[in-house]
Amino acid sequence: MKSNTLGFIAIVILLSLTSILSLNLFFKERIARDQFDIHKFPYKIGQWKGQDLEVTEREYKILETRNLISRQYVNPSDEAIWLFIIYSETNRKVFHPPEMCIMGSGLRMVDKTKDEIETGGGKISANKLYLEKDDYKEITLYCYKAGKLYTYNYYLQQAYLAFHQIFGKNIAGATIRVSAPLIKNEQATLAILRNFLKESIETLESFR
Repeated sequence: MKSNTLGFIAIVILLSLTSILSLNLFFKERIARDQFDIHKFPYKIGQWKGQDLEVTEREYKILETRNLISRQYVNPSDEAIWLFIIYSETNRKVFHPPEMCIMGSGLRMVDKTKDEIETGGGKISANKLYLEKDDYKEITLYCYKAGKLYTYNYYLQQAYLAFHQIFGKNIAGATIRVSAPLIKNEQATLAILRNFLKESIETLESFR
């Protein structure tokens, strides 16, 4: 009987500590502010020159942050790429799987696979989406950042960020997404997207 009582007390103490840590993390995410403004991300990436796309107040509200960029980049051959980055050092709740927004845009996801991206720090895995609407086709590559970790896995990013925040260390998180219309053959489009995602990641790391 005494053993059961001690076990019950231990569980209550553990749950209480978990609640305190969770509450502390909740308020920390709400009060803290990012030190880095993602709007400083360059408008020129290699041969690509970018311009901001409109983000509505409703979209800002849904995403729960203004520390994001939505841009179109165009190269000298008049090829276009869309870049979306949402960034936070303090609040992991601003990150969502992009499929939610993509489906709301009217595009239909016909396939989702994994893709490998070569960067200066080695290979990273990204998600590859095939999208279409009527005769229009598009390919999207995206990945999640958590500190130095880049992954295709949303839950791994969230766990990595939460672990560090619980112990009082904020690390940068981001969702990085690049998209392009499938006009040329698929391999040519993928090569462009892989290179642009690679350059975007390396540029983002250079600011830290």
